[in-house]
Amino acid sequence: MQYARRGDFKSALTGAFTCGLGMCNQHTIILFELPIIAWVLWSRRRSLWWKEVAHFTGAFALGLTPYIYMPITANWNPQPGSWGDVSTLSGLIHHIRRADYGTFRLYASDEANEDLWTRLYLYGVDLTNREIPFQLAFPIIGLGMLQTLRVSTNMNRQLGGFMIAMYTFYMIVFHSLANLPISEGLIYGVQMRFWQQPNVVIFIWFGVGLGYIVNLVAQVIGGTSRVMKTASSMILHIACLALVGAQIWRWYELCDQNQAFYIRNYAHALLDPLPPNAILFVNFDLQWTSLRYLQRCELRRPDVTVLNLSMMTYKWFATKHDHYPNLQFPGSRLVPFGSVSDGFSMAQLLDTNIVQTFSEKQLRFFLGGKLSYNDQDFIEKYTLVPYGLLDEFQSLTTPSPSLKNWYSSQQKVKRMIRERLSTLPPEKIYNDETWEWTIARDYGMKELNWATYLLERTIAEDPENLTLLSEAAKPMELSYQLEPSEFWNAASNLKNLGLAYAQMVKSSHEFTTSTDPFFNEVVGAGVEDSRFKDRASARMLEVWNSWLQVPEAKLDQGYEAIRSIVRKFVPEEKKLEKSSKRRKKKSPKKRVSTKTGKK
Repeated sequence: MQYARRGDFKSALTGAFTCGLGMCNQHTIILFELPIIAWVLWSRRRSLWWKEVAHFTGAFALGLTPYIYMPITANWNPQPGSWGDVSTLSGLIHHIRRADYGTFRLYASDEANEDLWTRLYLYGVDLTNREIPFQLAFPIIGLGMLQTLRVSTNMNRQLGGFMIAMYTFYMIVFHSLANLPISEGLIYGVQMRFWQQPNVVIFIWFGVGLGYIVNLVAQVIGGTSRVMKTASSMILHIACLALVGAQIWRWYELCDQNQAFYIRNYAHALLDPLPPNAILFVNFDLQWTSLRYLQRCELRRPDVTVLNLSMMTYKWFATKHDHYPNLQFPGSRLVPFGSVSDGFSMAQLLDTNIVQTFSEKQLRFFLGGKLSYNDQDFIEKYTLVPYGLLDEFQSLTTPSPSLKNWYSSQQKVKRMIRERLSTLPPEKIYNDETWEWTIARDYGMKELNWATYLLERTIAEDPENLTLLSEAAKPMELSYQLEPSEFWNAASNLKNLGLAYAQMVKSSHEFTTSTDPFFNEVVGAGVEDSRFKDRASARMLEVWNSWLQVPEAKLDQGYEAIRSIVRKFVPEEKKLEKSSKRRKKKSPKKRVSTKTGKK
């Protein structure tokens, strides 16, 4: 805008430097800078010569100088967990142009997803519903755009047309190249961040349009009276401030994050229960960034080694091996088993580093999230055992600890998790577009994973233990009754839940506790007597009846056996009635409590 008013060489030079500096912060700024550069060069086409172009190029390069920090620190003070090999010029250029993901892509995938028009439509919906209140966006923005094109305004008409062209260029090019699968709530939230840049232009137009309306109305109401003009102008300006107040009032609860320590607490719940000198592999962005913050900024648990599985798959990971002196890498990078000769699979990495002896100094390996590859050699050699909100790698050749010892150790871990993560993010404030929402999702999924493992071990080693069976059933019941469907898998969860109740009924022991051993009163609600086993039997039939209606259930080897049991007591024609009753009791997407101790 300064160049539009002055048109001088100094303003253009300052703009070139600012463009370079902006590139250090956000790469998508280039979609504004390309039209700006083209416009400035075109406007100076009569006086432009090679020396002037050299000055502009030098100023732009000077703006990029913060990037020099990267090769300096990569060579003199390398840090574990840093992205890419920027110690060389080629590596730095590779990093700057985002070659690992694709220079002109946001997402490292070639899968087809939403088209340009769908993305533009969603942008418009967000603009009118969230950014500007009372459906004022399009009429006032349109008026503002027209005002910037008027010769009589203070703003250069050429600049007004350029702003429209620049905004249009960004919207079309960005949404054409953006390949994020925005059908997923969290990914949609990520794409929304890139709308902040074009919204800067939108808000300028909105301000210009609103200013024009205020001045016009003040002139019409005030007429020739100076006092009336002043009074009406003040009232209208107060009304404009009221719009700001309305936005603050509307979004205050969502924006009030003064006690939002959920991500920090989640990171503590992951890190603190780990044994000394543990090795932790993570594959979720939230886990990686939050754990790195605790370790690098707060110096929390420096004895724990944290590695990012996604980063381990890139060729430049070979330059990072020295950052992890307590590990031996049998190849350059992590690859699918048997795919690349100089790479290594997850099983090969574990084979090299897990010492088959029992000692206090033995390294223990853990996983947050999912493995990058579902390798056959890993399945044949290793298994994953639940460990709080993580999983522990366990060799199939190593004897597993007894159920009693494992359960006892896990109670200490779970107690520490409840202390660190005492409350889950409330869904009223954090929807599936936020990272906080993923904490609740991950917690629920890990509780189910833990309960499923407990059920399997209990049936195998202590099938008469009603206490452990009822404890395993509670997280499954919580998911079945109250959690969003994306938190759990109906085919496996319903079968396992019914199996837990079946084992309770089968047990020769009776419940000795006077308190209700089940999740809530919904379990066996239709049973006339209060005998716990009768309630378990009724709930088993109800849960398995719902499981039979899941399409994937028919692929299960136990489908016919379970169906024969259920149909002895629940006729086929009643299955829809049973399912309807369950849905009435179930409140989707609402949790009983955000207290993790009640999970």
